Amino acid sequence: MRKLQALGGAAALLAALLLGGCSQTAVPATPEQAATAAPEATAEPAPAPSTNPLTGLDDGDYTGKRPVAVTLRTLDGAQPQWGVASADVLVEGVTEGSTAGLTAIFADVDSISKVGPVGAGRDLFLQVALPLNAVPVSIDKNIYASNLLNTLGYQDLDGYHIGKAAFAFDQGRQDAGYREENCWYTTGELIRTGLTNYGASAEGDNTPLFRFGTRPEVSPENRNGMNLTVTFSKTDSEQLNYNTGTGLYEKLNADGSPMTDADNGQQVGFTNVFVLYASSGIKDDGYTRQYDMTGGTGLYLQGGAWEQINWTKEDATGPFTLTDADGAPLTVAPGKSFIAIWGGYYGQGLTLTAADGSEQTLPEKPILLESGVSDEAAAAAEEELSAAQRIIDAQAAVDQAKADLADALDELQEAQAACDADSENADLLAARDAVQAKIDELNQTIADNQAILDAAAPEETPAPEEEQPAESGSESENPAE
Repeated sequence: MRKLQALGGAAALLAALLLGGCSQTAVPATPEQAATAAPEATAEPAPAPSTNPLTGLDDGDYTGKRPVAVTLRTLDGAQPQWGVASADVLVEGVTEGSTAGLTAIFADVDSISKVGPVGAGRDLFLQVALPLNAVPVSIDKNIYASNLLNTLGYQDLDGYHIGKAAFAFDQGRQDAGYREENCWYTTGELIRTGLTNYGASAEGDNTPLFRFGTRPEVSPENRNGMNLTVTFSKTDSEQLNYNTGTGLYEKLNADGSPMTDADNGQQVGFTNVFVLYASSGIKDDGYTRQYDMTGGTGLYLQGGAWEQINWTKEDATGPFTLTDADGAPLTVAPGKSFIAIWGGYYGQGLTLTAADGSEQTLPEKPILLESGVSDEAAAAAEEELSAAQRIIDAQAAVDQAKADLADALDELQEAQAACDADSENADLLAARDAVQAKIDELNQTIADNQAILDAAAPEETPAPEEEQPAESGSESENPAE
C-alpha cells in the first residue's frame, strides 16, 4: 500500500511539474523535494575560434581548415606570379640548378582566388608543408617528392595526374607572349574539386607554424636589420627591404624590380623574415640539392631588427622548433612570413645592413654534407666551364666577324667606286670611311678572339728525333759486345 501511495505521489508531482510549465503560477517545491532535486545542467562554453595557424592573426575562424601549399614556377618568364601577395607564407630555396624554387602556403583554401603558374613539387618544400597538414599542390614532381609522399601515404594534388579537374589555363597570358608552362594556375574552388575526385578533403586539423605572440617594439636606433640580400646563386640574388611606414619587409626580384602579384599588382611584403641555415650537398642523381633538415642556426628579422636563432625539426612531418640564441623558445610576431632555406655553398651569400648602412656580422655559414662540393673544387669546375665557354664564344665571334668582313669588303669596293666617280661628294667619302672603320673593327674582333683561341690551344709536343742507323764498322755501344 505504501508503494502505491509513493507511486501516486510521484505521479502527482510529475503532473504538477508538467502543468506548472504550462501555467503562469509555479508550484512551490517542498523542502524535501528541493533537497533531492537534481542540479541544473550548465551548457559548456563554445570553443573560441582558432586563429590563423600560419600568421597567428585573429582574422577569422580556422577551426578544421587545412592549409594549402602550392609550388610556383620561378624560371625566366614565370614572373609575375599569381597569389604571392595573398599567401600567408612564402618558402624559397634552391632545389636544383641555380634558380631558387618557391612555394606559397595559404591557411584557408577558400582564400585562394588564383595562384600560379604552378610548378613541380619538391621534397624540400614538403618539409615545411607536411607538418602543417597542408595539401601539397603541384604540376608534376621529382622522384624524391613522390617517394616521400608514397612512404607516408600522403595525398597531394598533382596536375600531371588530375589535369583540368583542378587546374586551368590562362589563354590571355599565353597570348601576351608567355610560354605555355607559365600559364597554368589553380583556385580554391578547383582545389576542392580535385580533392573530392580523390576522396580527400580540405577540412582537417592544422598545426601552428610558429609560437606567435607579442614582441617588444624596435626603436629606430636599434634597427640593425633593415636590408637583407639573399644570394641563392650568381644569377639569383634577391632583396628584402624594411619599410618603416608599413612595418613590412618588401621583396624585390633578382633583377631589382618589386616582386608583385599578377592578380592585383600588390608588392609582396612580410612581417617576419627567416633565413634557416641548412647543411647541403647533392642527392644521388648528381644534381638535386640535399639538405639536412634536422636543424641549424639562422636569422630572424622583424621590425627592422635581427637576431640569431636556432632551429630543429625531428623529421619530414615534424614542426619547426625555434629558439633564440640563449635557447629560450622564440616568440614570433603575428603576420606573414618569408622563409629562405639557405645552404651557404659555393655561389651563395648573405648580406644584411643596418639603418646607418653598416654591414652586420652574421653567423658562420653551415658546413657541407659529405656529398657537397668544396668551394675550391666548385671554383675550379666553374673556371673550367667558363674557359670552355670562352673558347666557344671566341670561335663563334671569329666566324661571324669573318662572314661580316667579306660583306664589308664588297661594300668598300662599291663605296670606293662611287667615290672615284664623284671624288668631290662629301657624303660618298664619309660613307666610304664608315665602311673602312667597320672593316677595321671586324679585323680587331678577329684578332682579339683569335688570341683567345691561340692561348687555349694545347702546345704541340715536338716529335722525337729518329735514331740514325749505326755506320758500318763503327764501335758498338754495348760494352758486352
